[in-house]
Amino acid sequence: MLQSGLSSALPRNAGGLQAPFRFQVFRSQAVSLLLLIDGYNITQPIPTRSPNPRWLEKIRGVLLRDLAKFLDEETRQRTCVVFDAANPPKDRPDSYDHQGIQVRFAVGYPTADDLLEELIREHHTPKKLMVVSSDHRVQIAASRRNAVFRDSEPWMDALTDGKVLLADGIVSPAGGRVEGQEAGGTQSSEQGRAGKPRIGDPDEVADWMREFGYDPE
Repeated sequence: MLQSGLSSALPRNAGGLQAPFRFQVFRSQAVSLLLLIDGYNITQPIPTRSPNPRWLEKIRGVLLRDLAKFLDEETRQRTCVVFDAANPPKDRPDSYDHQGIQVRFAVGYPTADDLLEELIREHHTPKKLMVVSSDHRVQIAASRRNAVFRDSEPWMDALTDGKVLLADGIVSPAGGRVEGQEAGGTQSSEQGRAGKPRIGDPDEVADWMREFGYDPE
């Protein structure tokens, strides 16, 4: 009976097969992440009525291609990109490795935000974590644990300019630190890459935390 209970609690991949070993590997990697990225939030919006039936796959591919191109190997090994699971690819499991980058679909979660919050909550050293999202809810979760967060568009713009913004500073794609520059804090803007509002200052973060019933102190 105990074995049966454990079995039913294990996550399943897209084909319905249990994968306890893979789950433990991803869980172990998640608690030491340097980069946690809200996948669809960071991508350029494409109309849902796009004539291309594989438009979601296309924008995922563009993002992962750019991350693999501009992140050095060590950073890729400590990066996780989370996508909503409404339309996960049928030919892939709910989590897989893309050139060292963890790719996860929020299968079993109401939204990607729920999985992002869980990963932030479980991180061993959140002050070393950079959370990339323009979503208020995700930014609040990061702020509660003193993780650094950046809006999606400026973070991605910096990346394509050759600057990888991490919680403890800015590095080049080759892994070298850019002297005299810090990556912490937030950057304000009226509109995000995915059309979501952004938090412009710490006081606004505190206001939103109170709105969701949390004590910012």
